[in-house]
Amino acid sequence: MDFHQLKVFVEVARQKSFSRAAENVFLAQPTVSAHIKALENEVGALLFDRSQRELQLTDAGKMLLRYAKELLNIKEEALFALEEERRTISGHLEIASSSVPGAYILPELMKSFLEIHPGVTFAVMLRDTRRVYESVRGYHYDLGFVGEPVQPDGLGQIKLLQDELILIAAPGASLPGEEALSPAGVLDLGKGKNAENFLKLPFVMREPGSATRVVFEKALEKYYGPRKSALRVIAYLESQEAIKEAVKSGMGVTVISRHAVQDELAAGLMKGCRLMGLHLKRSFYIIYHHNRVLSPLSRAFLDHCVGYFKA
Repeated sequence: MDFHQLKVFVEVARQKSFSRAAENVFLAQPTVSAHIKALENEVGALLFDRSQRELQLTDAGKMLLRYAKELLNIKEEALFALEEERRTISGHLEIASSSVPGAYILPELMKSFLEIHPGVTFAVMLRDTRRVYESVRGYHYDLGFVGEPVQPDGLGQIKLLQDELILIAAPGASLPGEEALSPAGVLDLGKGKNAENFLKLPFVMREPGSATRVVFEKALEKYYGPRKSALRVIAYLESQEAIKEAVKSGMGVTVISRHAVQDELAAGLMKGCRLMGLHLKRSFYIIYHHNRVLSPLSRAFLDHCVGYFKA
Protein backbone atom coordinates (compact mmCIF):
# COMPACT_ATOMS: atom_id res chain seq x y z
CA MET A 1 0.00 0.00 0.00
CA ASP A 2 1.45 3.35 -1.02
CA PHE A 3 0.22 6.93 -1.22
CA HIS A 4 -0.30 6.75 -4.97
CA GLN A 5 -2.57 3.72 -4.66
CA LEU A 6 -4.52 5.44 -1.88
CA LYS A 7 -4.92 8.55 -4.04
CA VAL A 8 -6.30 6.43 -6.88
CA PHE A 9 -8.61 4.61 -4.48
CA VAL A 10 -10.02 7.89 -3.07
CA GLU A 11 -10.64 9.20 -6.57
CA VAL A 12 -12.46 6.01 -7.66
CA ALA A 13 -14.60 6.24 -4.52
CA ARG A 14 -15.37 9.88 -5.32
CA GLN A 15 -16.23 9.27 -9.00
CA LYS A 16 -17.83 5.82 -8.47
CA SER A 17 -16.27 4.86 -11.78
CA PHE A 18 -12.94 3.45 -12.90
CA SER A 19 -13.04 5.33 -16.20
CA ARG A 20 -13.86 8.78 -14.76
CA ALA A 21 -11.25 8.31 -12.03
CA ALA A 22 -8.66 7.31 -14.65
CA GLU A 23 -9.22 10.59 -16.51
CA ASN A 24 -8.76 12.66 -13.34
CA VAL A 25 -5.55 10.96 -12.23
CA PHE A 26 -4.16 10.78 -15.77
CA LEU A 27 -3.87 7.00 -15.88
CA ALA A 28 -5.23 4.34 -18.20
CA GLN A 29 -8.36 2.54 -16.90
CA PRO A 30 -6.60 -0.85 -16.69
CA THR A 31 -3.87 0.74 -14.54
CA VAL A 32 -6.50 2.16 -12.18
CA SER A 33 -8.20 -1.24 -11.97
CA ALA A 34 -4.82 -2.86 -11.23
CA HIS A 35 -4.15 -0.41 -8.38
CA ILE A 36 -7.52 -1.16 -6.80
CA LYS A 37 -7.01 -4.93 -7.22
CA ALA A 38 -3.58 -4.66 -5.54
CA LEU A 39 -5.13 -2.79 -2.60
CA GLU A 40 -7.88 -5.42 -2.27
CA ASN A 41 -5.29 -8.19 -2.26
CA GLU A 42 -3.28 -6.36 0.41
CA VAL A 43 -6.20 -5.72 2.77
CA GLY A 44 -7.80 -9.10 2.03
CA ALA A 45 -11.25 -7.72 1.21
CA LEU A 46 -13.22 -6.28 -1.68
CA LEU A 47 -13.33 -2.48 -1.57
CA PHE A 48 -16.05 -1.94 -4.19
CA ASP A 49 -19.30 -3.65 -5.05
CA ARG A 50 -19.04 -4.00 -8.83
CA SER A 51 -22.47 -5.58 -9.31
CA GLN A 52 -24.28 -2.24 -9.77
CA ARG A 53 -24.09 0.33 -12.55
CA GLU A 54 -22.14 2.70 -10.31
CA LEU A 55 -19.42 1.40 -8.05
CA GLN A 56 -20.39 1.31 -4.39
CA LEU A 57 -18.02 1.06 -1.45
CA THR A 58 -18.19 -2.08 0.64
CA ASP A 59 -17.96 -1.81 4.43
CA ALA A 60 -14.23 -2.50 4.15
CA GLY A 61 -14.00 0.17 1.44
CA LYS A 62 -15.76 2.76 3.64
CA MET A 63 -13.36 2.08 6.50
CA LEU A 64 -10.30 2.31 4.25
CA LEU A 65 -11.60 5.51 2.66
CA ARG A 66 -11.70 7.24 6.05
CA TYR A 67 -8.12 6.28 6.83
CA ALA A 68 -6.92 6.95 3.28
CA LYS A 69 -8.16 10.55 3.45
CA GLU A 70 -6.46 11.06 6.80
CA LEU A 71 -3.18 9.62 5.53
CA LEU A 72 -3.23 11.76 2.39
CA ASN A 73 -3.99 14.86 4.46
CA ILE A 74 -1.12 14.08 6.83
CA LYS A 75 1.19 13.64 3.85
CA GLU A 76 0.18 17.06 2.47
CA GLU A 77 0.64 18.69 5.86
CA ALA A 78 4.09 17.15 6.21
CA LEU A 79 5.17 18.33 2.75
CA PHE A 80 3.80 21.80 3.43
CA ALA A 81 5.61 22.01 6.77
CA LEU A 82 8.88 20.90 5.17
CA GLU A 83 8.47 23.48 2.41
CA GLU A 84 7.75 26.19 4.97
CA GLU A 85 10.85 25.15 6.89
CA ARG A 86 12.91 25.40 3.73
CA ARG A 87 11.53 28.85 2.96
CA THR A 88 11.74 30.16 6.52
CA ILE A 89 15.08 31.74 7.27
CA SER A 90 16.11 31.11 10.86
CA GLY A 91 19.11 30.09 12.91
CA HIS A 92 22.35 31.62 14.15
CA LEU A 93 24.77 33.41 11.82
CA GLU A 94 28.37 34.17 12.81
CA ILE A 95 30.13 36.83 10.75
CA ALA A 96 33.77 37.93 10.69
CA SER A 97 34.24 41.66 10.23
CA SER A 98 36.89 44.31 10.39
CA SER A 99 36.25 47.04 12.94
CA VAL A 100 34.57 49.80 10.93
CA PRO A 101 31.93 47.76 9.09
CA GLY A 102 31.44 45.62 12.20
CA ALA A 103 30.71 48.63 14.40
CA TYR A 104 29.08 51.11 12.01
CA ILE A 105 27.69 49.23 8.98
CA LEU A 106 26.60 45.79 10.16
CA PRO A 107 24.23 46.91 12.97
CA GLU A 108 21.85 48.58 10.51
CA LEU A 109 22.07 45.62 8.12
CA MET A 110 21.27 43.17 10.92
CA LYS A 111 18.38 45.32 12.17
CA SER A 112 16.77 45.54 8.73
CA PHE A 113 17.28 41.78 8.18
CA LEU A 114 15.65 40.92 11.52
CA GLU A 115 12.59 42.93 10.54
CA ILE A 116 12.08 40.39 7.74
CA HIS A 117 13.44 37.28 9.49
CA PRO A 118 12.88 37.66 13.25
CA GLY A 119 13.97 34.07 13.97
CA VAL A 120 17.64 34.82 13.30
CA THR A 121 20.40 35.57 15.82
CA PHE A 122 23.81 37.06 15.01
CA ALA A 123 27.34 37.04 16.37
CA VAL A 124 29.86 39.46 14.87
CA MET A 125 33.51 38.57 15.45
CA LEU A 126 35.69 41.69 15.09
CA ARG A 127 39.09 40.99 13.53
CA ASP A 128 41.63 42.98 11.58
CA THR A 129 41.16 42.75 7.82
CA ARG A 130 43.90 40.17 7.29
CA ARG A 131 42.38 37.83 9.87
CA VAL A 132 38.92 38.26 8.34
CA TYR A 133 40.37 37.07 5.02
CA GLU A 134 41.99 34.09 6.74
CA SER A 135 38.81 33.19 8.64
CA VAL A 136 36.68 33.09 5.50
CA ARG A 137 39.39 31.41 3.44
CA GLY A 138 39.77 28.78 6.16
CA TYR A 139 36.02 28.01 6.17
CA HIS A 140 35.57 29.30 9.74
CA TYR A 141 32.89 31.78 8.63
CA ASP A 142 30.62 31.92 5.59
CA LEU A 143 30.76 35.72 5.29
CA GLY A 144 33.18 38.52 6.11
CA PHE A 145 33.06 42.32 5.93
CA VAL A 146 36.23 44.26 5.11
CA GLY A 147 37.44 47.64 3.93
CA GLU A 148 40.00 46.38 1.43
CA PRO A 149 39.47 44.28 -1.73
CA VAL A 150 40.59 40.67 -1.54
CA GLN A 151 43.21 38.94 -3.63
CA PRO A 152 41.80 36.38 -6.12
CA ASP A 153 42.85 33.29 -4.16
CA GLY A 154 39.58 31.50 -3.58
CA LEU A 155 37.63 34.42 -2.14
CA GLY A 156 34.85 36.30 -3.84
CA GLN A 157 33.77 39.82 -2.99
CA ILE A 158 30.88 42.21 -3.60
CA LYS A 159 31.32 45.97 -3.16
CA LEU A 160 28.68 47.41 -0.83
CA LEU A 161 29.40 51.12 -0.35
CA GLN A 162 32.15 53.70 -0.50
CA ASP A 163 33.93 55.26 2.45
CA GLU A 164 36.42 58.07 3.00
CA LEU A 165 39.11 58.42 5.64
CA ILE A 166 39.39 61.83 7.31
CA LEU A 167 41.71 63.40 9.86
CA ILE A 168 40.17 63.95 13.28
CA ALA A 169 41.41 65.89 16.29
CA ALA A 170 40.12 67.26 19.57
CA PRO A 171 38.17 70.53 19.18
CA GLY A 172 41.04 72.56 20.66
CA ALA A 173 43.91 70.79 18.89
CA SER A 174 46.27 72.74 16.64
CA LEU A 175 46.52 71.51 13.06
CA PRO A 176 48.44 72.73 10.01
CA GLY A 177 46.42 75.36 8.15
CA GLU A 178 44.17 75.78 11.18
CA GLU A 179 42.70 79.05 9.95
CA ALA A 180 41.19 77.30 6.96
CA LEU A 181 39.57 74.48 8.92
CA SER A 182 35.95 74.04 9.90
CA PRO A 183 34.28 71.09 11.73
CA ALA A 184 34.27 69.28 8.40
CA GLY A 185 36.79 71.30 6.41
CA VAL A 186 39.76 70.53 4.21
CA LEU A 187 43.46 70.45 4.98
CA ASP A 188 45.42 71.10 1.80
CA LEU A 189 48.81 69.38 2.11
CA GLY A 190 50.04 71.27 -0.92
CA LYS A 191 49.86 74.65 0.82
CA GLY A 192 52.91 76.16 2.47
CA LYS A 193 54.51 73.85 5.01
CA ASN A 194 51.33 71.86 5.63
CA ALA A 195 52.80 68.65 4.21
CA GLU A 196 55.93 68.94 6.36
CA ASN A 197 54.04 69.88 9.52
CA PHE A 198 51.47 67.13 8.99
CA LEU A 199 54.09 64.43 9.57
CA LYS A 200 55.01 66.06 12.89
CA LEU A 201 51.51 65.65 14.36
CA PRO A 202 51.17 63.10 17.21
CA PHE A 203 49.27 60.16 15.70
CA VAL A 204 47.27 57.44 17.44
CA MET A 205 47.12 54.47 15.07
CA ARG A 206 45.55 51.05 14.60
CA GLU A 207 47.56 47.84 14.68
CA PRO A 208 49.19 46.32 11.53
CA GLY A 209 46.62 44.47 9.43
CA SER A 210 43.94 47.14 9.79
CA ALA A 211 42.46 48.16 6.45
CA THR A 212 42.24 51.78 7.64
CA ARG A 213 45.95 51.80 8.37
CA VAL A 214 46.84 50.07 5.09
CA VAL A 215 44.86 52.59 3.02
CA PHE A 216 46.39 55.52 4.92
CA GLU A 217 49.99 54.24 4.64
CA LYS A 218 49.63 53.58 0.91
CA ALA A 219 48.31 57.10 0.39
CA LEU A 220 51.20 58.58 2.40
CA GLU A 221 53.80 56.62 0.42
CA LYS A 222 52.26 57.74 -2.86
CA TYR A 223 52.27 61.40 -1.78
CA TYR A 224 55.57 61.67 0.12
CA GLY A 225 57.52 58.72 -1.25
CA PRO A 226 58.33 55.49 0.65
CA ARG A 227 61.27 56.95 2.59
CA LYS A 228 59.68 60.23 3.63
CA SER A 229 56.24 59.16 4.81
CA ALA A 230 57.05 58.16 8.38
CA LEU A 231 54.52 59.45 10.89
CA ARG A 232 55.13 60.43 14.48
CA VAL A 233 53.13 57.67 16.13
CA ILE A 234 52.75 58.06 19.89
CA ALA A 235 50.37 55.12 20.54
CA TYR A 236 48.91 52.03 18.91
CA LEU A 237 45.40 51.07 20.01
CA GLU A 238 43.39 48.07 18.87
CA SER A 239 39.87 49.49 18.69
CA GLN A 240 38.24 52.40 16.90
CA GLU A 241 36.45 53.43 20.09
CA ALA A 242 39.70 53.57 22.08
CA ILE A 243 41.29 55.68 19.36
CA LYS A 244 38.33 58.06 19.29
CA GLU A 245 38.47 58.51 23.06
CA ALA A 246 42.22 59.18 22.87
CA VAL A 247 41.67 61.80 20.18
CA LYS A 248 38.80 63.46 22.07
CA SER A 249 41.03 63.73 25.13
CA GLY A 250 43.61 65.65 23.09
CA MET A 251 46.20 62.87 23.16
CA GLY A 252 46.77 63.00 19.42
CA VAL A 253 45.16 62.85 15.98
CA THR A 254 44.24 59.98 13.70
CA VAL A 255 42.84 59.16 10.31
CA ILE A 256 39.58 57.29 10.56
CA SER A 257 36.47 56.32 8.59
CA ARG A 258 33.95 59.14 8.24
CA HIS A 259 31.27 56.55 9.10
CA ALA A 260 32.91 56.05 12.51
CA VAL A 261 32.77 59.69 13.62
CA GLN A 262 29.62 61.16 12.09
CA ASP A 263 27.90 61.55 15.47
CA GLU A 264 30.95 63.06 17.20
CA LEU A 265 31.50 65.58 14.40
CA ALA A 266 27.85 66.60 14.45
CA ALA A 267 27.96 67.04 18.24
CA GLY A 268 31.18 69.09 18.11
CA LEU A 269 33.10 66.56 20.22
CA MET A 270 35.93 66.61 17.69
CA LYS A 271 36.84 68.34 14.48
CA GLY A 272 37.55 66.61 11.21
CA CYS A 273 38.90 67.47 7.81
CA ARG A 274 39.55 65.90 4.46
CA LEU A 275 43.20 65.65 3.48
CA MET A 276 43.53 67.19 0.05
CA GLY A 277 46.35 65.53 -1.84
CA LEU A 278 45.93 62.06 -0.28
CA HIS A 279 43.76 59.42 -1.92
CA LEU A 280 41.80 58.20 1.10
CA LYS A 281 38.65 56.83 -0.48
CA ARG A 282 37.95 53.14 -0.21
CA SER A 283 35.03 50.71 -0.33
CA PHE A 284 33.51 48.19 2.03
CA TYR A 285 33.07 44.64 0.74
CA ILE A 286 31.25 41.50 1.74
CA ILE A 287 33.46 38.47 1.09
CA TYR A 288 32.80 34.73 0.80
CA HIS A 289 34.58 31.56 -0.28
CA HIS A 290 34.11 30.57 -3.92
CA ASN A 291 34.19 26.85 -3.11
CA ARG A 292 31.80 26.95 -0.15
CA VAL A 293 28.09 26.31 -0.60
CA LEU A 294 26.46 28.97 1.54
CA SER A 295 23.75 27.95 3.97
CA PRO A 296 20.26 29.32 3.22
CA LEU A 297 20.72 31.81 6.07
CA SER A 298 24.12 33.02 4.85
CA ARG A 299 22.86 33.32 1.28
CA ALA A 300 19.78 35.24 2.41
CA PHE A 301 21.87 37.68 4.44
CA LEU A 302 24.36 38.20 1.61
CA ASP A 303 21.51 38.94 -0.81
CA HIS A 304 19.93 41.27 1.76
CA CYS A 305 23.15 43.26 2.18
CA VAL A 306 23.62 43.68 -1.56
CA GLY A 307 19.98 44.68 -2.05
CA TYR A 308 20.06 47.09 0.91
CA PHE A 309 22.79 49.25 -0.61
CA LYS A 310 21.44 48.98 -4.15
CA ALA A 311 18.14 50.35 -2.88
